[in-house]
Amino acid sequence: MNSLDKQRIARSFSRSAGTYDAHSTLQKELAKELVELVRSLRIRPSAILDIGTGTGEVASLLNKLFPEARISGCDIAPGMVKKAIQQHPGEMFQFDIADAEALPYPDKKFDLVASSTTYQWINDLPKAFGEARRVLADKGTFAFLTFGPKTLTELKRCYRISVDRNANYLHDYRNSRQVHAMLKKIGFRNIKVSSRVVTRLYPDFRTFLRSLKGIGALNASHNLPRGLMGKSKMAELIKTYEANCKMGNNVYASFEVITAVCGK
Repeated sequence: MNSLDKQRIARSFSRSAGTYDAHSTLQKELAKELVELVRSLRIRPSAILDIGTGTGEVASLLNKLFPEARISGCDIAPGMVKKAIQQHPGEMFQFDIADAEALPYPDKKFDLVASSTTYQWINDLPKAFGEARRVLADKGTFAFLTFGPKTLTELKRCYRISVDRNANYLHDYRNSRQVHAMLKKIGFRNIKVSSRVVTRLYPDFRTFLRSLKGIGALNASHNLPRGLMGKSKMAELIKTYEANCKMGNNVYASFEVITAVCGK
């Protein structure tokens, strides 16, 4: 797996805090999906943690579902946390700057730990899952959505054709089998993991790329080469993508969504 630069991730998402909500259509849909999954479990948590809260979308939806619960949200990006505090004031919310691999909460504090589209940004996923289990109360529930390895396969393929055929610094993702194995090894029970691929359409490649930049989803590999891509390489990438990834008058991109729910 490529090593990800946490500081680069935090800076990128902080800079995008003001544009995130405008570009995060898929992420908002998945946030609703996660909360519907939680609803279907028929649980009644009194303390909830949203890991990788971003601007607080999942936290807000969970507040509507469980209005009596105290909800904490954490994110590695200070700009996102600031935005979440601004958008979701109130005594039932608490938002903290925190790394998912080192959560600043006591053991067994939360009845529900949830996360949407965050764990693909984690270097040490077993450590992060271990932290989620540590802060989860006995008989608590851990539910999350993350992206799998079939995500942005078109972009990676076209990048290798147009820019760098080796490109070993592109973002890697864990697959559903790996996620299940990690959760089991850490000690979670009643583990259910599934995956599916969704396709999104964009008018052109530049619109697609702006949507990624708008949410802060840039390559955060420690191994990024200097002078990553000049104008000529970008022009070639655009040409290759729009020639090979067309659906009608649009271009498309794939996202593999991994859904997991388990108990302690």
